[in-house]
Amino acid sequence: MVQELIQIFQAMTVVHERFNEQAFKKEEVIKKGDMAGLDQVLKGESALIQHLRKLENTRQHLIQQWMDEKGLVKENVTMDQLLPLLPEKEREDLSNWQNRLVIEIQKLKEQNELNRQMLEDSLRFVNLSLDAMHPQNQFSSYSGTGENEDEDDFDPGKRSLFDSKV
Repeated sequence: MVQELIQIFQAMTVVHERFNEQAFKKEEVIKKGDMAGLDQVLKGESALIQHLRKLENTRQHLIQQWMDEKGLVKENVTMDQLLPLLPEKEREDLSNWQNRLVIEIQKLKEQNELNRQMLEDSLRFVNLSLDAMHPQNQFSSYSGTGENEDEDDFDPGKRSLFDSKV
């Protein structure tokens, strides 16, 4: 059981390393504004998510099965609860893989935060650009003619430059 658990942690670490590779690719396509590339990266991440889900389900099942065999009744067992129950050699190996996994997860978290900020900045830029393209209504009192000063400045029948181009 312990060797299988170590293998699962190794596989989870590899999957998170691939996630990190995808996150760096995502950063590059965001910088380029490459939407097709971003779509490909997201599809790759989707496959990794499925793989990680299977590994996590296997891990949970394996731990629950081992706990049942040992006569220990606990749900949602943490590594801190599990490690003292293992032989020293396996405990060290499993702890090392757990630490490597935590490091990969932290890297991924940081890269995802950077990517999120970049996407938000890109979205702000797009919104700013759209606002700049949208013509502002002129107030009639500033037209210099003095006409239509009492009428509403907004005419729903008129189309803006953006609406007419679309």
